Amino acid sequence: MHRFRTANFSPLDWVGAAFSTPLTSVLLAVIVAGAAIVIVGSRASTHVVLSEGAARSVKKRYAPERRTLAISAIAVVVVFVAENVIRGYVINLGDAVSWWRFAAPVASSALAIAILAALIALRGSAPSEAPVVTGARRTWTTFGPRVSLLLCGVVLLLLVATTIAAGATSAADGRGQYIWLEIPIPNEAEIDPIRLWYYGWAFGVPVLIALTALIVATALALRVNAARPFIRPETVAAERGLRSEVASGAVAVATAGMLLALAGAWRLIARAGSGTQLWIEGQNGGDPYEAAWRYAELATAAGWLAPILEVTAFALLLLVIAPMRRKWPSASPDEQRDALVDFARADR
Repeated sequence: MHRFRTANFSPLDWVGAAFSTPLTSVLLAVIVAGAAIVIVGSRASTHVVLSEGAARSVKKRYAPERRTLAISAIAVVVVFVAENVIRGYVINLGDAVSWWRFAAPVASSALAIAILAALIALRGSAPSEAPVVTGARRTWTTFGPRVSLLLCGVVLLLLVATTIAAGATSAADGRGQYIWLEIPIPNEAEIDPIRLWYYGWAFGVPVLIALTALIVATALALRVNAARPFIRPETVAAERGLRSEVASGAVAVATAGMLLALAGAWRLIARAGSGTQLWIEGQNGGDPYEAAWRYAELATAAGWLAPILEVTAFALLLLVIAPMRRKWPSASPDEQRDALVDFARADR
């Protein structure tokens, strides 16, 4: 008869267990996001100076997009937390392969951003009230926050690399589903390896599919956000700031969805890659066989970083829900004219 168990819990393990639930990460993210709002909000610029008609037109175009971003961020949080609670405490799935637990945050982010792109294309791209010529074609990166886009790209690469690497090292169960990590017993070829649940292809392939949809939706949203015409010359300065805000929100939602999936993947990898002991009755003098994955140290580090990724994701979503800039960017009439001239020159 074979028995195996993981190594005993240490105090650090108990700390890690405290951060294994999304509720803990959400609470910490509220503190982080609140501090960011206070610090950055105190440095916010003054209010925009627009005519009554221009202010009404700007608000009509961009207010629905702000609301959509906020609702989207709320939806991603609710879907993630609800899935964890239902799967962990309400429904007993037994040995079912719950592949959606990793794909859900990416898919919900993709759907949210796709809805934003559709809203911009259908309602936020009406012809301008007065000709506004800028002299060059705008691209999806024109209003995209460069630092945020870089962070989003790094998270994307990490998630893809993790999924491919974990899939390549996974093993299939009796039904052909790649959900196991096999850890062989050293110098004991006749003993079957220990098999633990792992972030294999059964979990990774749905994530890659959802990730493709997320990339397309995000690029489309940034593209339509940048390409639409300005309302009128006097609103250009205000609209530039608002379009940057829309782009930042879309990128934040996309990044958060990937971070949540990456955090879950790293947790499962760390759990499977921890040291184990195998008991076989009547063999080895009653002592356990020690077995460890060769990437165990890397897996342990990923497990400790996973809560940080999750807190970062929730903080990004909370910042989208409660924008640090609640009012339009400020500019005097002279500053607006200068901004229009600078914008036209930059597009050349």
